[in-house]
Amino acid sequence: MKVHRLGKIFVFIFLVFISMIVLINLRSPDDKRLDFCSSLKSLNQIEVKDYDNNGIKWRQGTFTTKVSFGDRQELKVIIFPEALSPKIWSTVSQSSIQYIGDGGDNNWREWLSPDYFYLLAVPPKTTALAFGRLCNRNGDVEVEPIKKLQNISPTKIIINDKIYLSVSSPLPAIKPYTVIVNTGSNRLDTLGTQTEVYFTKENLKFE
Repeated sequence: MKVHRLGKIFVFIFLVFISMIVLINLRSPDDKRLDFCSSLKSLNQIEVKDYDNNGIKWRQGTFTTKVSFGDRQELKVIIFPEALSPKIWSTVSQSSIQYIGDGGDNNWREWLSPDYFYLLAVPPKTTALAFGRLCNRNGDVEVEPIKKLQNISPTKIIINDKIYLSVSSPLPAIKPYTVIVNTGSNRLDTLGTQTEVYFTKENLKFE
């Protein structure tokens, strides 16, 4: 009798587990992404007249953050601008971007639906980076410097003591000004092709 009851419990837990996987993988992206990503032009090809002094056209939802390196160098990061001035902002070369692996913060959700991570070698003398929208996920990238990297197996690494990644190839040499970029859980939001990234060497001023 106890064995039969345990069997029912096991089946119930298994069905709940499968349902969670299906729900996560079949999540519908927000319809608003169609408005944000309908333009076929890159952000520095969209013609607008009202850039700010930093060559940025802001929209509702645009925000800034920063990346700090150990030698006191600090990069401004602009997330989700509407447009960028081509006189100030340039596209980061695809050769500076490399997919590194998938994973996250080592919880069950990341195991079911991992995020995808890229290495971005920041061009010399860069003062700021700008990233477009994650159109397929309808979200924003996360950017941080690489302060610590630990190999725990041939296919597993930990970055900054909190990002657990599965990797399929040897890591490239990590340059001093390299950041790791989380593009979310949709594989289609590839950095540099689908998710745009830009840099500037100008001395930007934010109020």
